[in-house]
Amino acid sequence: MTLCPSFSLQSSQVYPSKEQLTGRRKRSVSRAAVSEKTEKQVTAKDVDEWNKKGKIQRLEHLEEQALETLKHALYDFERPAFPCALIAGDVVILDLLARSGAFSKGLVKVIFVDTFHLFEETHTFLRQLENKYGFESEVFQAAGFASRADYVKVHGPDLYLTDIDEYDRICKVEPFGRALKTLKVDAMINGRRRDHGAERAHIELFEGGDMVKVNPLAYWEFRDCWDYIKKYSLAYHPLHDQGYPSVGDIHSTLPVPREQWFEYAGERSGRFQGLTNKDGSAKTECGIHVGDARQVASEISSSL
Repeated sequence: MTLCPSFSLQSSQVYPSKEQLTGRRKRSVSRAAVSEKTEKQVTAKDVDEWNKKGKIQRLEHLEEQALETLKHALYDFERPAFPCALIAGDVVILDLLARSGAFSKGLVKVIFVDTFHLFEETHTFLRQLENKYGFESEVFQAAGFASRADYVKVHGPDLYLTDIDEYDRICKVEPFGRALKTLKVDAMINGRRRDHGAERAHIELFEGGDMVKVNPLAYWEFRDCWDYIKKYSLAYHPLHDQGYPSVGDIHSTLPVPREQWFEYAGERSGRFQGLTNKDGSAKTECGIHVGDARQVASEISSSL
C-alpha cells in the first residue's frame, strides 16, 4: 500500500515539549511582572512606612523576649531581686515586672542603694514609682551610717576624689553586696545592655554562677527603651529632660547632647566624669557589676 505523500510517520516538524511550553509561559509572566514593577516608583513615604513597621515588629519581639526572660527569673528561682537605679532601662524593667504580676504576687524584691550622693530628684522619683506599682523598695546604704551627715563626719565630703575605689567599696559595692546576702538573692535582674559597651558589650540574657545574673534587656538598644516608654506613656526620671541620658551620683554625672544619646555607649557617656581607675584608665563601672559583690560585702563588714 502506498502512503499519502503529504503524510510521513516521521515528520520533520519539531514540536515543543511540555517543559518548554511551561518555561515560555513563566518567562512571559515574569516579563509582565517586571513591566508592572517598573511602573511603580518607590517613594520616601514607602521607605518610611517600611521602617516604621520594622521598628514596631522589633519592639514587639524585644518585649516578648524580655517577658520570657523575666518569667524564668520569677518562677524558676526562689529569691529574685531587681537592683534599681531608676534610669530609662530600669523604668522599662519595672513596667515589665508589673505586667508579669511580680509586684501583685510578691515575686520579686526591688533593691535601692542610697550612696548618699544621689540627686534629690532620684529619691522623689523612687517614691512615685513605688506608689504607682505598689512595691516598697529595700533600701541599703553605707554600713554604720544613718545619713549623709554621719558619713561625712567620718570620711569627709570628697572621698570619691581622694580614693575612688574606697568610695565605691563603702558607698556602693558593700551595701549592694549586703543587700544580696541579706535577701539571699539567687537571681539578680538588672538593666545592663550590650550597647552600653565596655565590660557589657557581650553579655547574654543569663549569666550563670551561684547567683545568676538576669539581663532581660541585653539585646535592646537605648532607643528601644525610649520607644517602649513612649508606647506605654510611662513616667521617666525628670533629669532626662535636663539632658542627662543616665543618672548616677551628683558629682560624676553630666548632661550629654541629645544627638549623642543613641550612639554606641552614648547613654553612659555622661557617667563617671572626671574619675579614673588607679591604673589611669577611664572609669566605666562602679564595681557593683564587676566581680562578686557579696564577697566584697563580707570582707568590708568583717573589718567594721
